[in-house]
Amino acid sequence: MSECSKRSLVALTLVAAAAFAVPARAQDLSFGYQTQRFSSEGDSLNAPFGVSLSVAGSGPLTLVGQFDWSRKHESQTVLGTSVDATANFTAFAGGIRMSGNDPHSPTPFIDVLFGAMRSSGSVNVAGEKIDGGSETDKMLQLGGGVSVPMGSALGIFGQLDYRRIFATDSHVNVVRFVAGVRLSAR
Repeated sequence: MSECSKRSLVALTLVAAAAFAVPARAQDLSFGYQTQRFSSEGDSLNAPFGVSLSVAGSGPLTLVGQFDWSRKHESQTVLGTSVDATANFTAFAGGIRMSGNDPHSPTPFIDVLFGAMRSSGSVNVAGEKIDGGSETDKMLQLGGGVSVPMGSALGIFGQLDYRRIFATDSHVNVVRFVAGVRLSAR
């Protein structure tokens, strides 16, 4: 495990411990569908299918921990040979969330998160698997959204984030959109 991965794991463990130290009655749990667009040095890739899970305290300034996963899969036939390629992107991050404190009206929020993204891929050519390798890199995420209450403990949210992935060869810019449900234990 690289030094960057070790530091990210320690930071995420501390954020998760802090989030779970907050009493359960003061936490928000969010689950949603996500899509991401990666771009670097003129190239781009869309990962149209993904899920996101986050835990945060309730209040105007809280800790937040987040886990998400996205996938991109393509199949083609090239000169009569089938080629299947899959890329997976898994991110772990923790940081702070600033938000309004009115649980009865739409509430905007802003997140600043630090963590790591693991990218892995594989290719099948004519049924033979070729391992595409994997890489874990540091990540910074800035973003925000709006949470809309639908009842005393249930709400929906939309979120748009900018991510900067600090890969070893180049930096990658990511735009991420998440929509889902938020359960509030207040």
